[in-house]
Amino acid sequence: MYGREVDGEVLRFGHSGILYEKSFVMYDRKTESLWVHVTGRAETGPFKGKQLRFFPSTVTTWAQWKASHPHTLVLPGRRRDGFMGTYHGLSRPADLGLAVVVRFKGKLYPFRALERAPLVNDRFEDTPLVVFFSKPDGTGVAWERRVDGRELTFAPGDRTGRGGARLLRDQETGTLWSWLTGEAVDGALKGARLPSVSHNPILVERFKAFYPGGPVFEHDGRPP
Repeated sequence: MYGREVDGEVLRFGHSGILYEKSFVMYDRKTESLWVHVTGRAETGPFKGKQLRFFPSTVTTWAQWKASHPHTLVLPGRRRDGFMGTYHGLSRPADLGLAVVVRFKGKLYPFRALERAPLVNDRFEDTPLVVFFSKPDGTGVAWERRVDGRELTFAPGDRTGRGGARLLRDQETGTLWSWLTGEAVDGALKGARLPSVSHNPILVERFKAFYPGGPVFEHDGRPP
């Protein structure tokens, strides 16, 4: 998800009908510059080189989202026939991973590795990260694990939150955190939030096309 303000002006976007590295390309209606949705960057046109501002978002199930955000707003959609109305997505973990982007550099956490190590305390581009994967619904999230300048180390908690989802516990203060929202729900840091980082599910081959040479997480066999 991206903000659509560029150089102080709010733009309107449409689908160009073009694919670039198997990813769809948007165009802005003002200049018809072409923007790649994976990166949010304009590749051609008057806005070439401009970068859309990232807004944090999570791809998850409606049940999981509603449990964590009981008062959420919903953008109504329109039912379409044909391909766009019948697409069911990909279900093979070997095809997918979680792309985490820091300072425009990407690291891939393959779902097949996260199935074996669903909780990862990591560091990328000098940023301490915590990555969590919920196998039952295939949801992956990433947060910066630093609050008020203090780095935290996470482990599975012994309690569940809304919707029965397992909470995380930081080892430094014992605070319990929601993995889906990044919010501290109980303990010394209750009410604090982990800073968001850009993350989204992506095809492994697509990640390699847009972030050639980008590091790929591998499970080393140690318990998470």
